[in-house]
Amino acid sequence: MTKVSVVIPFYQKTPGLLRNAVSSALSQKTSATMEIVVVDDGSPVPAREDLREILSSNPGKIIIVEQKNAGNPRAANAGLDHVSPDTDVIAFLDSDDVWTELHVEHAVWAIENGYDLYFSDFYQLGQTVTAFNRASRIRLQDHRQIHPQEPVFEFVGNMVNQILTGNILGVSTIAYNFRKFATLRYEVDFRHTGMEYILFVNLASGSNKIAFSAAPECRYGAGVNIFSDSGWGTDKYLNVVHDLMKFRKRLLEHGGLTDFQKKLLADGIGKLRIDYARGLFHNLLRNHHVDSTVLAKQFRLDPLTFFTLPLVPAISLRERFRRAS
Repeated sequence: MTKVSVVIPFYQKTPGLLRNAVSSALSQKTSATMEIVVVDDGSPVPAREDLREILSSNPGKIIIVEQKNAGNPRAANAGLDHVSPDTDVIAFLDSDDVWTELHVEHAVWAIENGYDLYFSDFYQLGQTVTAFNRASRIRLQDHRQIHPQEPVFEFVGNMVNQILTGNILGVSTIAYNFRKFATLRYEVDFRHTGMEYILFVNLASGSNKIAFSAAPECRYGAGVNIFSDSGWGTDKYLNVVHDLMKFRKRLLEHGGLTDFQKKLLADGIGKLRIDYARGLFHNLLRNHHVDSTVLAKQFRLDPLTFFTLPLVPAISLRERFRRAS
């Protein structure tokens, strides 16, 4: 029988979010056996406290790993390191997201039928239209339905191109063949974002076949997220842009990329240089100060960013004229 391990990295400030996520995992209608691995990453709301009632009524189904706060990538990796050795399928679930009841069953069906990676449509925070439909990044007529009764399709095309031009994968929507990707882990030198895209690319480039569900099987929640308090005029905005640039540079070191993919990444880096420079100007105008360690980190990653600074006023002026016209 197929065994699924659900990995939930946990750091939240609001009680009840983890309880909702775990309840949605326990409510899955599936023939597979399941375990849930929750990694308490020094959360202000302790996992054991939030799950007290669920733990007592579901003995042996939930593993809690407790560690000092080390960030989401290390928490996710700790979860992968603690899954049972007989695990067949890994499914990630962010601690503020919830699944519909057939997510795991569809994922298991796809992987049992030779697909290495599975994902589904989902609802982003506060949305009533699904991600696939809002962004129009995937058209069902371009893909092949493979399940006789359910809206499960084989992805037709180059998933790495899809990720780089209009990503449709979400952490809480993917499941994959753990026996094939047993050693795959998040890269841990990212604090805010980027590590998930590298994971997606590694999964996509290593998969022979990819399946997806056109049904929305996940709803994103409003817990702690990378973009909170990261607006214009903040050091966190600069850190997020730094991570977005770093993952693109890291992917450029990835073997097997096409010339088209390399150009997409290089173009993205050029745009992020401008975004960083504009964010830096705005930060200085607003706060008259930027953390020197933030700047030093960016300089080590990409010195060319700082040669972009003189271009920012001209770029901003050009955009004002364009909007006015």
